[in-house]
Amino acid sequence: MEQELIIWVAAFWFVLFLVLGQNVATVLFATGMVGIFLWVGPQVFRGILARDIFYTASSYSLSIIPLYLLMAQLLLRGGVIVDMFRVGYRLSGYRRFPLGVATIVSGGLLGAVSGSGAATAAALATLASPQLEQVGYTRRMAVALAAVAGSLSAIIPPSLIMIIYGSLTQVSIGHMFIGALIPAVVCIVVYILCLRVFGEVQAGSEDGREVTGEAVTVTSSSLAAFLFVLALMFVVFGGIYGGVITAGEAGAIGAFTALVGMLIMRRVGLLDIAQALSESVKVTAMLMIIVLGAQIFGRFLSYSRLPHEVLGLLEPLLANPELVVAILLAVFFLFGLFLESAAVMVLLIPIMMPILRAADVDLLWFGVMASFMISLGLLTPPVGLSAYAASSAARHSVGPVFRMTAIFALFAAVLVTALMVMFPALVTWLPGTIR
Repeated sequence: MEQELIIWVAAFWFVLFLVLGQNVATVLFATGMVGIFLWVGPQVFRGILARDIFYTASSYSLSIIPLYLLMAQLLLRGGVIVDMFRVGYRLSGYRRFPLGVATIVSGGLLGAVSGSGAATAAALATLASPQLEQVGYTRRMAVALAAVAGSLSAIIPPSLIMIIYGSLTQVSIGHMFIGALIPAVVCIVVYILCLRVFGEVQAGSEDGREVTGEAVTVTSSSLAAFLFVLALMFVVFGGIYGGVITAGEAGAIGAFTALVGMLIMRRVGLLDIAQALSESVKVTAMLMIIVLGAQIFGRFLSYSRLPHEVLGLLEPLLANPELVVAILLAVFFLFGLFLESAAVMVLLIPIMMPILRAADVDLLWFGVMASFMISLGLLTPPVGLSAYAASSAARHSVGPVFRMTAIFALFAAVLVTALMVMFPALVTWLPGTIR
């Protein structure tokens, strides 16, 4: 079979089964297998592919994933989400705009400990949206704000997609985490400005103490949990920034500290620990299957030389790296509209790596930018997982929520991207100071 025809057959296979609703990992794996079989023949399955799967699965950088997942699961089982929101709510002074700000900031903190935009959005939609409505925000604004806060998990470390990006590109995951801190703060500030300008308020509502006393009760246990999470984040990220521990060691210390802390505060029991371990294994297995599927798909791409063909098409543009980066980030954003974030990363990076190297693009900077683009995909239709999760948890139609979250995503896309392009040091300065 002609090589060009093989590429078209593989592309048709990929699109067909993706449209039919097959799991992305399965589609990647099957497309790679079919393409390699047509290109090389069955003998390759006994050699290269077996080694590819083994070395990918045993990658040290991927071993970090279950550690951060376990830390997140222990904190979730310990109920710290409720405590963090209660403390943030109390600090807001019971007023409308400060409460909205507290919701966004709480979402950022929760993203740092949960790693899941959908889970954070759903939790905030359940806890925060009723209180946001009581202080005067419309229902769709309250749900949209929960979705916006949840989307921050993609760019706030320890982001799982940053771990995957680091494992695929050999960029230091610790540097990725530290490099994302300032852009994450910038993104939060932009969302707060959007809230001030576009916040949708119920007609005739007044900003003041309009909430129930039960909803804002902050016990000593809630305050202790809040302070514990802040201390945990300081240990994890402070240790990485200070050069004392690696990102992998930080994940292990974070998981152990979370376990000890939740046990001391009597937040978890043996059943909770077992469930946390079980959920961590399930999510890790899911991500590993996606990565393995992408590895097989990437092997097919290397045989087909498709990345180099794409590089050849873009070669006239390589003299203008800014334009190349703009095109690649636009591709990330478009794919993020339709696919799960981890799948976007493992699908596009093998194709883009030759282009990024040829254009001499800083891989650390690009990784943070790509993660930010994927975070916007969590807010925009048709797949927007954060918007769907928040709407489902609040039992609200997702259409009106999308119309609101799209405004936040649009302004963040313009402002944050412009700042990071004009001032790359927003990403690269902190990692450069790590000892």
